[in-house]
Amino acid sequence: MKKITAAMAAIMILAAIPVTAAYGADADKKTTPVQTEENADTVSAIGSVSKIFCTTAALQLYEQGLLNIDAPVTDYVPEFTMQDERYKDITVRMLMNHTSGLMGMVYDDMILYDDIDTTYHDRFIGHLKNSRLKADPGTLATYSNDGFTLLEIVVERVSGESFTDYVEHHISKPLKLENTGTAAKMYGNKNTANIFVGGIPYDTDYCMAFGSGGIMSTAPELCEFGTAFFKGDETLLRQSSKDEMQKNNARDKYENAFGLGWDTVDCSQNWTTSKDVRVMFKGGSLLHQYAGLMVAPDEQISVSVTLNGASSGGATMLTESLMISALAEKGITVNFDEPKGMETADKAPVKYLKMADIYARGDGIFKVEFPHGKYMGITEITAENPKTKRYMYTADDSFVLMDGEPDSDDFVQAGDQELLTFTERNGNTYICKYANTYADGFGRYIELSYYLQRVGEFNVSDSVQQAWTQRNGKKYYMTNMKYSNVFYNVSPCVKLNVPEGINGCAKFTGEMIMKTMRFTNENKAEGFVLIPGEAGRELTDFEVFTENGCEYLRTGDQAMMLVSEDSIYDLTADIHEIALETGQAKWYKIGEMDLKSVTLDIPEKAAVYIYDKFDNVVYSSYMNGYGNHVTLPESGKIVFIGESGEKVGIG
Repeated sequence: MKKITAAMAAIMILAAIPVTAAYGADADKKTTPVQTEENADTVSAIGSVSKIFCTTAALQLYEQGLLNIDAPVTDYVPEFTMQDERYKDITVRMLMNHTSGLMGMVYDDMILYDDIDTTYHDRFIGHLKNSRLKADPGTLATYSNDGFTLLEIVVERVSGESFTDYVEHHISKPLKLENTGTAAKMYGNKNTANIFVGGIPYDTDYCMAFGSGGIMSTAPELCEFGTAFFKGDETLLRQSSKDEMQKNNARDKYENAFGLGWDTVDCSQNWTTSKDVRVMFKGGSLLHQYAGLMVAPDEQISVSVTLNGASSGGATMLTESLMISALAEKGITVNFDEPKGMETADKAPVKYLKMADIYARGDGIFKVEFPHGKYMGITEITAENPKTKRYMYTADDSFVLMDGEPDSDDFVQAGDQELLTFTERNGNTYICKYANTYADGFGRYIELSYYLQRVGEFNVSDSVQQAWTQRNGKKYYMTNMKYSNVFYNVSPCVKLNVPEGINGCAKFTGEMIMKTMRFTNENKAEGFVLIPGEAGRELTDFEVFTENGCEYLRTGDQAMMLVSEDSIYDLTADIHEIALETGQAKWYKIGEMDLKSVTLDIPEKAAVYIYDKFDNVVYSSYMNGYGNHVTLPESGKIVFIGESGEKVGIG
């Protein structure tokens, strides 16, 4: 019970107590606990921190003369093709610095409960054949998981080893990491972290995209891996390769300071320090597990954090806090500027009034207005409940976030400061954001980013607009994923939101999938924003089609298929078993079975998920200790997934 209490505490207080541990290592490779629990050897998924392992593998092959990182990917993976001929220009380096132009992430059987299945890896190149690029290779730095899955395949082709074996032989063994490896290597480890979702114990979630997010480790061993990037340590890489990883190619302060693999190679650009210090950071998250790795190579400091049931933001802030504490022990102080009150004007300049228009990012479409020229209002018109954020023009040519209502005494500058500025780049107009926020337990956190892109209105025919408007508010439910796919538990459906008064665009909304798109015809739509950094990551194209009288939605790469709620039948009392089909989830509305209790007979290679009327999971086969006797919720849904030839009994 002690582990359950710790995990729940971590969820409740947003990771103030790590489930495993956070460690710092000094120059003598002596690992010293900074903050710890009794289970410091707990093995957890480190999510996207895996990208540093994948980058390390590629650079090791580069050092051996086996891989040219500036050569086209097709030199090493000749069957890699796409619908877009520009794919031939993608180099290995572009995979590592997020400039490949790949759409972002293939939604396939990437994360599975208590299951190791290489199908994601094996189908990946095939899915890319159906996809296009969102930008010319090398021109746009925006986060891409797919780039590192492709890099994983490059490593395998060049080395002649599986990625699992490569990591074991060339990274874990040299560093003597006994509890670090891909999910395939670590599956079934007796020290694997307990997983809790809302306080409920679940089976472990394993990531099958090994190079992008599928490494597992302990906090001490992850920290030991971080020490390999200390200046002068050449256990894994030569200093010249580490210097290559640490190059900052950002074009301005708002663009991510991506290195090769690293989220940022210049964390300290937003800090006020008593001494210049270089700090690199990589964060990672699955759906229930999170991690952070931060390294100050010149100061010989490595900090790692692994968390379960908290958030990626919590892992990031905790990692940063521990690094700041470690720097303080070396006499380097770090401070964050408090938000300063901005001098505001009663009117916005005329040049900005012309900026009123439709703006967008990967997860929302916005309307920017200047009511009576007094302030700037920004409203996400694709939100379920649109709310306007208001900004006053300032003397330093920015717009500052305001609280309260205009023309009232409570219209004041917000405590968590946001400053927005307009900029032009590559023929596009962007709004950039400086955010200075306060988080309890962590202190100040400063972030600069590209926020919105001016896109204007899209001209489409009346028939195209009508076709999509008729689908407004409709939900589509995932149907082709494996029974163990974690998405069924987190985001089983997406809902279409077509904004009123704006033609040609819409948004699909789900717990995991938030995608804006513009219509290309009555049944197709495409992701369209070109924004550096997080705001433009993971674009997706969609297509609606009908098969056997049912309406379906699928992604442009054809990796994910979802069925319309209109095509889902009721579960009736005379249904006592469900025959399963591989790759075809069987969805039912609870219907006349509202509030009835049933006993489910679920085969080993199958799963059942039950949802309330808000599509929240109330029962899953992967909840530990919950048995198979359940009461069906009112107006909910139930899905049965498994292999062909199997049946789920309903008693």
